[in-house]
Amino acid sequence: MQKLVYLSNSRDYTEQGNINENKYFTHINGLLEQGWKVAHITHDVVEIDDNQKPTHKETFVAFVLLEKPEENT
Repeated sequence: MQKLVYLSNSRDYTEQGNINENKYFTHINGLLEQGWKVAHITHDVVEIDDNQKPTHKETFVAFVLLEKPEENT
């Protein structure tokens, strides 16, 4: 079985905290704990330069193809 998962992380360079608490990472980490394996990942980092705010941001985006063997019952 295959599943396509969208992964995104919009983070301020000055942001504090644990990156693994991000809702996208929490979701994909949960699937990995259930036995899903990463079959393929396509990713990019998009820089955001907002002139109205003094803080520079970046966004990591990815499409992750997960696979899990079907269980025969």
